[in-house]
Amino acid sequence: MPTLMKYSVSIGTIFAVGVILHLCYVGFNGDYGLKGEAGVIRNPIAGSKARSNLLDVYNETLGFQDIFVVSLPERSDKRDAISVQAALTNISFTLEEAILSADVAKKARPYGMEMEGAEVGCWRSHLNVMQNMVRNRIQSVLILEDDADWDVAIKPQMHQFARGTRWLLDIPENAPSRSPYGDGWDVLWIGHCSMHSHDQDKRRFVIPNDPTVHPPDKRDMMLLPDMSPWEHDGPDANNKTRVMFQSAYGFCSAAWAISLAGAEKIIYELSMKPFDTAIDNGVGGICGLKKHNATCIAPFPPLVGVSKPAGSLDKGSDIRVEGDAADIREKATSERVVFSARLNIDRLLNGSTEFESLYPESTGQFMSLKDIGSAVGHGEWVDRLNW
Repeated sequence: MPTLMKYSVSIGTIFAVGVILHLCYVGFNGDYGLKGEAGVIRNPIAGSKARSNLLDVYNETLGFQDIFVVSLPERSDKRDAISVQAALTNISFTLEEAILSADVAKKARPYGMEMEGAEVGCWRSHLNVMQNMVRNRIQSVLILEDDADWDVAIKPQMHQFARGTRWLLDIPENAPSRSPYGDGWDVLWIGHCSMHSHDQDKRRFVIPNDPTVHPPDKRDMMLLPDMSPWEHDGPDANNKTRVMFQSAYGFCSAAWAISLAGAEKIIYELSMKPFDTAIDNGVGGICGLKKHNATCIAPFPPLVGVSKPAGSLDKGSDIRVEGDAADIREKATSERVVFSARLNIDRLLNGSTEFESLYPESTGQFMSLKDIGSAVGHGEWVDRLNW
């Protein structure tokens, strides 16, 4: 009997070591996280403190404890689209029922809030997710709006983003942390439509030669960080560079990750104190003024964009009117992404290994998943920036 136990332990040990080595291998050797791919890393406990968990970005919640999609109950069309899009890129989420302005009682609004319309419902819907985080001590959540779109290689992109957040937070890549993105952040604003950086911080995590960077002439944004050191200066200048930085003011809320500490700060500032503006403006103010020592990080260009479906223009945003309802968009498109997951659903369903670009003049019409997610970043200190 002792001999049998000895061999059983040895076999069990060998099996455990083999599993660990296999997971390490697929994590570093071409696992891009699409549905049906072998070896996808799924760790249900994102944020183990016993090890470096950088590769948790490849799990079904991109390394966050949960993903919530905010969606109005009547928008079954948007729920259909984002459900299929997420499933085919191996992402799972919890649906958060968005609410209308009329459902937010006047006495439940912050003192001084005179804002009306869809912005009120959007404000409360995002805060409801954060309230849930605080009540249930959820450590991190990615909040997506139901028209969010992302590139088919979102998981390799988030891997580089996590490397960048750790660098900006002074956390080594191999150091244990609760989140694969490091500890100490409040907001990771990955789906914006305008963004500025803090002028006192000259650090940038730079990802050059990135095929998922949309062309400069397609960036219809009010706030832009200075990109001249990478797009215009020097022999290696190109317009396919993404940078990450500690962010200040920003706009739009297609996607942002919120930590538990960040949720507490946002609820306090945007609900418990006088407040009267859109939620993205409010969060931008927290980040820009570093209220309560808030730490916000953003990529530019963003990693998550928005889809624009074919049909009447009022099928798009439920917050901002894009045109007359009688006006028709003949062909679906997406903004601020290049190899759109939403627009490549047909190829994903058919098991294609190449995906179509929205900007073939910049990238070529088709590209393999491996090449789409091939860009690798590094940290830089930038002496000269134009503010």
